[in-house]
Amino acid sequence: MEFEIKQIFLPSVGVKIIFNMNSLTPYSRASIIYDVDFDNEAITIAQPLTLFSKNTAFKELHLTSIVHDKNRKIRVGVECSHFKLIDQYTLAGETNVPAVLLKYELPVKETNIRSAFRLPLSTKHIIKGKILYNNLEYSSSRDFSIRDVSITGLGLIIPKKRNGNLNPLTEIKVNEKIMIGIILIHMDQDKPVGTLPIKAQIARVNPKYSSTHSLMGLKILNLKSDYETILSKFIHDAQIDELKRMSRVNL
Repeated sequence: MEFEIKQIFLPSVGVKIIFNMNSLTPYSRASIIYDVDFDNEAITIAQPLTLFSKNTAFKELHLTSIVHDKNRKIRVGVECSHFKLIDQYTLAGETNVPAVLLKYELPVKETNIRSAFRLPLSTKHIIKGKILYNNLEYSSSRDFSIRDVSITGLGLIIPKKRNGNLNPLTEIKVNEKIMIGIILIHMDQDKPVGTLPIKAQIARVNPKYSSTHSLMGLKILNLKSDYETILSKFIHDAQIDELKRMSRVNL
């Protein structure tokens, strides 16, 4: 399937920059397009939250965005050969901001991100959850908290004690499977963004995270495509909101 770049990558469009997409450890950064020079195959984007620097290295770099194809959403992108840092890029209104110029190579292709950016939660984008373990229910309001999230997993902070007693969640072992329901919340909206039932496997446990808490990493198993779409959009919107917030702070 062919994609027309002039219909996809336009100013103000939210994008994801994917590093080393075909490796075992790809990672992404969210940004916004400032300008496009189709004649010279160059796209100027906002500096992402994790900044590009002169020491930024990669084997592969792709600029990607979401398009609608009939009844589904797909991610498409172009490979970028190199980048240039712009310390003072002038926006409309004569505001100067840091930016990155990417040189891309056609064609536009459908892309597949094997792992996702892990989003640290903020006061604006939060996730509440409940865990079902050994036929008992545990709530994020008292038994654990969700530290970060990606399409592939969750990071949980587990208090070692609850009401003076050992927290039963600290007894969960690596490779055990649990059910966890999560509610995605944007604090500026009246209703939750989504409620997702998730089956997960414990990928790692760090009981030495602190003297009072353990860190637990969960791998999400067989997430349904519609749930993945909801979670992916929540993560992407949170990244873009934070990027805009940081841009206002730096003005």
